[in-house]
Amino acid sequence: MSEVLYSARELEKVVADLAAEIAADFAGQPLLLLGLLKGCHPFLADLSRHLSRYQVELSVDYLQAKSYIGKASSGRVTISPLNPDDSFCRRRHVIVVDDIFDSGLTMKEVMAWLKERGAASVKSCVLLRKTGCSRVVMEPDYQGSVIPDAFVVGYGLDYNEQYRELPYIKILGKNEP
Repeated sequence: MSEVLYSARELEKVVADLAAEIAADFAGQPLLLLGLLKGCHPFLADLSRHLSRYQVELSVDYLQAKSYIGKASSGRVTISPLNPDDSFCRRRHVIVVDDIFDSGLTMKEVMAWLKERGAASVKSCVLLRKTGCSRVVMEPDYQGSVIPDAFVVGYGLDYNEQYRELPYIKILGKNEP
């Protein structure tokens, strides 16, 4: 039996609070929300909807960044822009949006990649941050909730492409695939 960590209603509040914080920090500045596929998709969609309530000038794009194989980080990050013109971030304020901050390796690599391509500023926004896992010295600029060091699924988070569609987040049970 798996444990539900955050219901759909609780996630809604977490995302609304993050949007309010971001909107206050970037009032009057156009933003590029850059989602890390695939897991961020539900979070990014909800975050952008909440930001629109604050009249934030917003554009959205995606990168594919992978470091996980199964339930563990491979220790290597591969970054694949969906936009072949990597000047999409030049002179723009970028917030990298990801579902979960675990080792920090993916976020660190993506942020460095964006800075090399001329972003005006780069901040990080994560829905969840695992405790006790960070091997990289960095903290997310915006974080929703802190969770225990467990493998979680739902609301975009997956295990081998399963469970992304769940409207809540749960700890994957030991007997679940």
